[in-house]
Amino acid sequence: MPDFQETSYASQKFVELLNNKVFGQSEIIEHIVIAVICNEHALLTGAPGVAKTTLVRNIASALGNKYKRIQFTPDLTPFDILGGDTIQFDEKDPNLKKIVFTPGPIFSPFILADEINRASPRTQSALLEAMQERQVSIGGVSRALPSPFYVFATQNPIENEGTFPLPEAQLDRFLLNLEIPYPDFDSEIKVACLPKKIEDLAAAPFAKTLLNSRETVENVSISKELLSGVVRIVRNTRPQESKLNVAKDYLDFGASPRATQALLIASKAIALIRGKTEVQFEHIAEIAPAVLRHRCILNFRSLSEKRSSSNIINQIVQETIL
Repeated sequence: MPDFQETSYASQKFVELLNNKVFGQSEIIEHIVIAVICNEHALLTGAPGVAKTTLVRNIASALGNKYKRIQFTPDLTPFDILGGDTIQFDEKDPNLKKIVFTPGPIFSPFILADEINRASPRTQSALLEAMQERQVSIGGVSRALPSPFYVFATQNPIENEGTFPLPEAQLDRFLLNLEIPYPDFDSEIKVACLPKKIEDLAAAPFAKTLLNSRETVENVSISKELLSGVVRIVRNTRPQESKLNVAKDYLDFGASPRATQALLIASKAIALIRGKTEVQFEHIAEIAPAVLRHRCILNFRSLSEKRSSSNIINQIVQETIL
């Protein structure tokens, strides 16, 4: 297991590398590195052309792993993702046939599920077992997925025609939902001057450290008061039990205990990346929207008043007594 200083240094260097490839997204890059060192999945939400694919591709290449992009469309089937049994003819004797399992693109360490909300719920559900259990069951046989295994999914928040909302059970399996904004003016000038073809990052010498850092992240300390605060923040997103008016007024459903685990490990990860040996309140407050925004269901009032889930969660964090 890598030690704390080694993992912290490797995480910081990784953030620097990615910042040299994707401009104007420094906060998003730091947050996606959280998913990497926690060995968890992330949902990237943003308009086309904000470098979502470029970011994921360079993460995979810098970590020295294979990368597969799956373009989700309405006609995509679970077979297209998972693979399955196919009939093959013997090369020497065409009359001989055998059934052979043909693995789908899911059997790759890094998966980019591009525009995941364009596929039907049946196809989306093909990822559920893979994301949670790191295995797939086909024809009554369970097959282990490679280690490491990451799913980075993208969705376009602007275009809703021809899309299917992601089931809550699947959303809950993403550690983070990262909303990727447009870059600032100076960064967009750099983007405009980029050549058409750019080489991806080479495998970094610290890749192994990052891919084996989950236990190191778990060992980052947190005080009892802040641990209780993490639990209270998540419980305050549930309008049925929260005493906060913001939750009762704007949310239909809150986050599950899995979100408590997610907020805790993500807070530890951001502390580690910042070189801190103990979680501080600002770490929890910063990462809470990315952890909780896709786990809370807004009601009609929030939509009519144009209150975003991030805005509501930030208010819950600030009003929760730690």
